[in-house]
Amino acid sequence: MLKLAILGFLRDHPLHGYDLKTRIAALTGHVKPIADGTLYPAIKRLETAGLLTRRSAPGKIAAPRHMLELTQDGIDYLRKLLREPDELSITDENRWFTLLAFLRHLENPREQAIVLRRRLAFLSDPVSYFYDAQGRPMAADEFDDPFRQGLLTISQAANRAEFRWLHTTIGELERH
Repeated sequence: MLKLAILGFLRDHPLHGYDLKTRIAALTGHVKPIADGTLYPAIKRLETAGLLTRRSAPGKIAAPRHMLELTQDGIDYLRKLLREPDELSITDENRWFTLLAFLRHLENPREQAIVLRRRLAFLSDPVSYFYDAQGRPMAADEFDDPFRQGLLTISQAANRAEFRWLHTTIGELERH
């Protein structure tokens, strides 16, 4: 998720490390804030792999800033991550949102639709946070507990909205 976020934001435009950290935190920070000890080594690994470069640019007030930008290899690798996301990037909501934030960088509408179809297939399987003794998913109206009812009601409403959006967007992409 971090690698995709770094590459995706840098595909938008070159950024200073601090600006990159701020953007990643806005996208994923509600899950777990990004620590400098995680971000900067990840940037260094991507730089060592030839996926991004650093260049000095004048600072706004003081010292020069190191701007990060993608190389062509970085752009190609980003497209590969978007075209071939792992299963967790499809099924885990936070990873899915990160993937979705940058899917526009996969410029082929048919390839975008394939990724969206994978998410649609995942959402089409009945799931719940709670199961009865036989392993059947339980619905909100099966609980007396208003908190579990709330959890399931909110989750089901979000899934219905995403399901509608996916159908509409896939249809639009496949018309291109």
